[in-house]
Amino acid sequence: MVPALSFLAKVLAGLITAAGLDQLTKHGYMPQATYIKAALKALEKDDLDEAIRNYKLSVKKWRPSQRSEVTAEIISSAISLRLAKLESRLAELQAILHPPWYSLQYWRNLLPKNRDRLEQLRQEQEGFAEAMRVLQRLQAKLEENDKVPQGD
Repeated sequence: MVPALSFLAKVLAGLITAAGLDQLTKHGYMPQATYIKAALKALEKDDLDEAIRNYKLSVKKWRPSQRSEVTAEIISSAISLRLAKLESRLAELQAILHPPWYSLQYWRNLLPKNRDRLEQLRQEQEGFAEAMRVLQRLQAKLEENDKVPQGD
């Protein structure tokens, strides 16, 4: 049994419409509120890359509105909060790994039984430093939008 021609035409029209809307959304032709909402939802899901991408799409074709500026501030504060947490943890690790020579921790670090733990802490410190660099790049990507002239 062959489906009716009108059914196939409706399905084909629906697929073309869906594909067209996806392309319009992808290239920033939808209303600004669409991208702001998507950016805030991405931030709720803890996806900073997607939040910044949607924010940039929201100001790609239109001038920044109050809503888009507030969204940028929310994203920026989320990044700043994460950077502050990472900096505090790095300071803790720095105090453990490189204490003053007159402290008890310095002499404990010299013991052979603590070498494995110190190596794990060094690796953790390197991971946090890399995470901080990534967050700083995201912050710069978010702030670069203010310096670029707006499109038509």
